[in-house]
Formats: sequence, structure tokens, C-alpha cells
Amino acid sequence: YGIKEIEDGLELKFMTADGNVGSRVYLTDGEDSYKVFKLKNKEFTVDVDVSTLSCGLNGALYFVEMDGKGGKG
Repeated sequence: YGIKEIEDGLELKFMTADGNVGSRVYLTDGEDSYKVFKLKNKEFTVDVDVSTLSCGLNGALYFVEMDGKGGKG
């Protein structure tokens, strides 16, 4: 859905060839749970290439609080 693996990372496309718009990624920690980041008093870095981002588009990265089991126990 607009996401492909590249060397050392991921490439996210805003629009796929089929016309789907937007992309998002959820990181998993095995088969049954999401990756939980414990970032308090720690640093998280990411490199983003926005050189080909079209004018008027918002390229954003954000974390949301979620249960590691996705509400399944």
C-alpha cells in the first residue's frame, strides 16, 4: 500500500499506481504485538528525504500511544 523496503529503510509513497492515497506504518514486535518504544529521556532520530515531496503536501512523522497487544489481552 505505497510502502516498499529499500536498503537501510522504507520508502513511502503518497499515492499508489492504483490511486490509493496516503500511507502509514505500524511496527510489530513478533506475530502478536506492536513494537513499544520507551523514549522518556532518550533520543530518537530519523532521516527523511523531502526533496521530492510535492508542493502543498504535509510530510509528518508522529508517535501515538497504543497498547502493545493492540487491545487483545
